[in-house]
Amino acid sequence: MPVGKTGVDLKDFEKIDWDSLTFANNYIFLEVMNNKNRCQYLIEKVLHIPIKRILHIVAERHTNSPRISSKSIRLDVYVEILDGTVIDLEMQVTGKGSTIYRDAEEEQVENELPLRTRYYQSLISMDMLRRGMNYPELRKSFVVFICTFDPYGKGLPVYHFTYCCKEDNALQMGDLTENIFLNAKAADNTEDKELAAFLRYVNSGLAQNEFTQEIDEETKRVRNDTKWRERIVTWEMDLRIMEKRAHEKGKKEMALEVAEALRKKGMSEAEIAEVTGLPEKKETMK
Repeated sequence: MPVGKTGVDLKDFEKIDWDSLTFANNYIFLEVMNNKNRCQYLIEKVLHIPIKRILHIVAERHTNSPRISSKSIRLDVYVEILDGTVIDLEMQVTGKGSTIYRDAEEEQVENELPLRTRYYQSLISMDMLRRGMNYPELRKSFVVFICTFDPYGKGLPVYHFTYCCKEDNALQMGDLTENIFLNAKAADNTEDKELAAFLRYVNSGLAQNEFTQEIDEETKRVRNDTKWRERIVTWEMDLRIMEKRAHEKGKKEMALEVAEALRKKGMSEAEIAEVTGLPEKKETMK
């Protein structure tokens, strides 16, 4: 168990029911899918994207915007294949137990999902196109969300989006990006046996074929691994601390901006300190 954290943090994490965590849990998903053979099967058989060879997989890849003030992201499973295509696999769970220590509200997640996808694609593209490269060097990229809920409420097992012309839907924009949302609730709505088996496993934990049996066995191994548990607890606790610091930093930066605006309007330093909560800045002598 990590040391140097507050007692409140430790108390929260002692309540974790590790045995209840499934493949749909984000951290278990990362660990189980950090494997070339499993990723290749999932992409080829379920998403129907042919793969010659996976070059590398990165679990929890951090991608930053060139702008310091822009939001950075953590991509769940980042896969690059031989032809340069990038595939980002994301597990998205809502409701009780959706993360290690807090719940995600379904309505909020559904509303944010399309916008998150847009942002993920933009940062993946910026990551591909390094300084000095030209636009034709951008490669194909897929963002794939595996959802434990129906993200668009139409009962489809797969929602597959590309840019097309409103006036002629057969005309594709050709930007080389595709966004796919798998709906684990709709396993019975597809004739694709491989897809149905995978969705059913994500939704219920029922392993019906060789692939889902393999990830089920690996899921059980991972969640019983003491070192993995300690690593995840440390990770989550550090994340809490970073989020708290970022929130406090953001509040201070906002207060400084407000103070500067009030200063320009001629408000005294004492009044500014009272409004913003910042220490009173000494008046400069005239």
